[in-house]
Amino acid sequence: MSDTNPIFVGMDLGTFKTSVASSTGYRDVLQTAVGWPKDHIARTMLGRDVVFGKDLVEHRLALDIVRPFEKGSLKYVEAASTGMSADQIKRHQLATRLIIEYAVARVRPEPGRPIYGVIGVPSRASMVNKRFIMEAASAVFDGIAVVSEPFTIAYGMNRLSDALVVDIGAGTTDLCPIYGVYPSDEEQVTIPLGGDHIDEELEKTLQATYPDVQASRNMVREMKERYGFVNSVSESAVVNLTINGRPRPFDITEPLKSACRVIVEPLVEAIRDMIGKFDPEFQARLRQNIILGGGGSQLKGLDRVIEQGLVEFGGGKVTKVPDAAYAGAVGALKLAMGMPAQGWTQLRASTAATASTPTTPTTTTEKHSLAV
Repeated sequence: MSDTNPIFVGMDLGTFKTSVASSTGYRDVLQTAVGWPKDHIARTMLGRDVVFGKDLVEHRLALDIVRPFEKGSLKYVEAASTGMSADQIKRHQLATRLIIEYAVARVRPEPGRPIYGVIGVPSRASMVNKRFIMEAASAVFDGIAVVSEPFTIAYGMNRLSDALVVDIGAGTTDLCPIYGVYPSDEEQVTIPLGGDHIDEELEKTLQATYPDVQASRNMVREMKERYGFVNSVSESAVVNLTINGRPRPFDITEPLKSACRVIVEPLVEAIRDMIGKFDPEFQARLRQNIILGGGGSQLKGLDRVIEQGLVEFGGGKVTKVPDAAYAGAVGALKLAMGMPAQGWTQLRASTAATASTPTTPTTTTEKHSLAV
């Protein structure tokens, strides 16, 4: 890297939330969403054309809100399989670019200083998906590396050997074995299951249990984040919900547990399958070093339930990341700051080779894309 005094940025571009950390000391978490005023009245009230962050919740009734990665669309699955029209895809692409630009702008980079960033994506994101992220980020980064989200978690925790990282996001869950080198795509797994699916299940279960209750998707998500659990608990989850506009307390303990457990069986099965693909000696080490990351890792009792599911396979030990909100971004930042100059050039060369275009030496003025 020939640029001097660059700013490094680590970004976990999540389905529901994006976290960012920079070498300037800045950290933040924002919704992975963009809102556009529905009409000129909303535009006049808001005083702007595009809305981000907390204002998305406060003014959601006045906004057309786009979550570009909902259920993995554009970031994990191919655009053609999302069922979206060409205009919708373009709108999602624009939303992605605006989110990245907004997140980097909040780092408040000094004019003239180059910005190098590492962005985390699902384990099995295709080259098309990675290139889409790189193109969206090209306006604000002088160099980017697109890497597996679980790998950034492991890198940030210095767990670079004999570990299995399970990153439970809103739209997908990623599994990545770590054994001292960057894992190949074939060794990683992404399953289309995460927090969004729990929200949908909880919404349906609440409707079946209390047919007259009124609860929005945002309310359902807040219930899950505050009370979500998968094991037996001694406490009840009681929340105030409305019927015909009148608030009343409701016990949601059983509906909540039932909804949260929809991810348990497929998650345990995926862990078993991945571990089973390695040599028996390595299997034992992986089972004893399973790391849970992502927002879904915070479900109470999930680590213990996974351990119970591994008992007949020799047992295991599951550890939750200490800071689920920033683990991916901090690891991505650490990876960016520790990357040697030749590493950036090499990554760029591999991307260029994939795109069948000639490579040239990096200069201080040219923008370049880097993909792992």
